[in-house]
Amino acid sequence: MTWHIVADSSCDLFELPISVPGTDFATVPFTIRIGGTEYSDTPDISIEDMLTANENHKEAAHTACPSPQDWTEFFSAQGPVLAFTISSNLSGSYNSACAAREMILEEHPDKHIAVIDTKATGPETVLIIRKACELIRQGIAFDRIVEALNETAEKTHIIFALSSYHNLIKNGRVNRLVGLIAGHLGFWGIGIGDDNGEIAMRGKSRGEKSMLRHLAEEIRKIGLAGKEIVISHCQNEAAALRLKDMLCEMYQQVKVDILPTRGLDSFYAERHGLIVGF
Repeated sequence: MTWHIVADSSCDLFELPISVPGTDFATVPFTIRIGGTEYSDTPDISIEDMLTANENHKEAAHTACPSPQDWTEFFSAQGPVLAFTISSNLSGSYNSACAAREMILEEHPDKHIAVIDTKATGPETVLIIRKACELIRQGIAFDRIVEALNETAEKTHIIFALSSYHNLIKNGRVNRLVGLIAGHLGFWGIGIGDDNGEIAMRGKSRGEKSMLRHLAEEIRKIGLAGKEIVISHCQNEAAALRLKDMLCEMYQQVKVDILPTRGLDSFYAERHGLIVGF
């Protein structure tokens, strides 16, 4: 029996974080529309071109989630399916995946398909998928795996730091003058994913060193869900490595992984942004 793990491209993964025999992995891409150009969040997307286009475009850009038809191809495969989506409060990806699940179950009512609302994006999704891999490898039954994954989604957390305010300004979430001044003065915006899977801004820090200390302190106050942390970065591996060093000093035996953001998370984190799942 082959297990199938599929996620939308908010997961920042191209392959499974843990090798599991008899398990395959696929991602369903978001689309990013900037002016008259569409960028599909596939492995060959040019993150640099997309970021530059967004920075130079005066109007708000838009993203489109995968359609139900995009999911059905993967849900039709023989064997149990575990699907993971960005927070349902941030996108319609979860609803699309659920619609695809219902379409498949109409014809194959006994098929095992679960759609997990991660209530997050990027690195937190990586932690949940990693948990799925561990449970599959242990031979845990499908229903128990689904229960455990939903519990993991409730316990894990996400925090982020933005050095650019372009998207916030263009979407009306930050006053244009305030945003431009903050960016010019080197202020980073610090935010979290709340319990409902929505974005909440927590404050600002001036300069990268202050931002990293702020992130580490917020993580300390919230508390780790386990012994694993994942940091996604948008063209800022150096800062991600510095944050990793700080977290390893704070916590004994913690495992910290670093990976670059894919297209969707690059679009929202913007250049140099960091996202941390823990």
